[in-house]
Amino acid sequence: MRRLKENMRLTIFILLMGLILGSFIGDLLGMVLPDGAVKMVMTTPLKIGFHPVSIDLHIFTLVLGFMIKINLFGFIGVLILGYSLKWLY
Repeated sequence: MRRLKENMRLTIFILLMGLILGSFIGDLLGMVLPDGAVKMVMTTPLKIGFHPVSIDLHIFTLVLGFMIKINLFGFIGVLILGYSLKWLY
């Protein structure tokens, strides 16, 4: 049971790192690529989540929100690092 939890944590960590690194590489390439259809497809993010909502309670203000932005390179990063999980297990 403990090994299963460790494997699940490692899997989630590697997939999140794939998203982060892939999106970072996509943003860097977006700065280098000339304007056009290729740049738009590679760097336009898919936004999943909900926008921030403010609740003012006069004593304090509570702001809740969650948004994940994934571009094409983020998805490719997940696939590459997900494939590398095969070598770890």
